[in-house]
Amino acid sequence: NPGNNLHISGLSLYVKSRKLGEVFAKVGRVQEATVIYEPHTHISRGFGFVLMKTRQEANAAIDALNRTEFMGSIITVTRVRHSFPPSLI
Repeated sequence: NPGNNLHISGLSLYVKSRKLGEVFAKVGRVQEATVIYEPHTHISRGFGFVLMKTRQEANAAIDALNRTEFMGSIITVTRVRHSFPPSLI
């Protein structure tokens, strides 16, 4: 993991991947943003992943957005310890 993949927890159930990406794009260049859903109900699991372009932009996103309010919920932004292909998430 080059350090640019972020885990976001505490998401409101109403957050969609596009909106998640838009918020992180205010801090840096986003390569991909994904909210994780229950496969059978398609309800958000309350967490997601954001892949930033560089490690520096990921650091800036952690500094700017960790423990902040987003759509009515306080989110936690941390670096992913292991990098998995998006198709496995």
